[in-house]
Amino acid sequence: MNAVAAVDPRAMSSDAGQSIAAGQLIRQATGGDLGAFEELIRRLQRRVYGFAYQHLRDTEEAHDLAQEIFVKLFRNLARYDSERPFEPWFWKLAANTTINYRRKRVPIPTEPSAEVADPNSATRTHDPALVEALSQLDPAYRLPILLHYYADLSLEQVSQTLNLTVPAIKSRLHRARAQLRNSLAEAEEFQESR
Repeated sequence: MNAVAAVDPRAMSSDAGQSIAAGQLIRQATGGDLGAFEELIRRLQRRVYGFAYQHLRDTEEAHDLAQEIFVKLFRNLARYDSERPFEPWFWKLAANTTINYRRKRVPIPTEPSAEVADPNSATRTHDPALVEALSQLDPAYRLPILLHYYADLSLEQVSQTLNLTVPAIKSRLHRARAQLRNSLAEAEEFQESR
């Protein structure tokens, strides 16, 4: 379980070129192999942290949420059905954990954190206006955006994760992008009028 306490978004390894397939790691982790679970964390860490940060907009809170997601994963590995794809199951668990975490925490801050962002973190390239616009989206639209664009899930995986059809996901993504465009245009107009 020490692997969960060591979540660090900078200590990532790429999925490409991994000698052990994700399915094998999951089987080993389900069987109690902590080394396999740690490797699974290393593979998912960056995306989970980015996902958490986009929801919370606070680096410390994002670290806490990422750890909570991995704790939930560890506790629920035995419930995973190896006949189904892992990623949709995992991201549904992550999304549900995020929703519960947000319900328990204080409301989202209106201003981005004043902390200096780590240049290696997943948040370094995000425009503050985009982060703000994302935070204003209804969760029904924000989750598909984050799962598809930030967690790199395919439309099919997002639909499985959220128990929606692919056309419903496409519709939500379309509406979310339109709302983001409007929010960003309004923010730009506001900045120009200053």
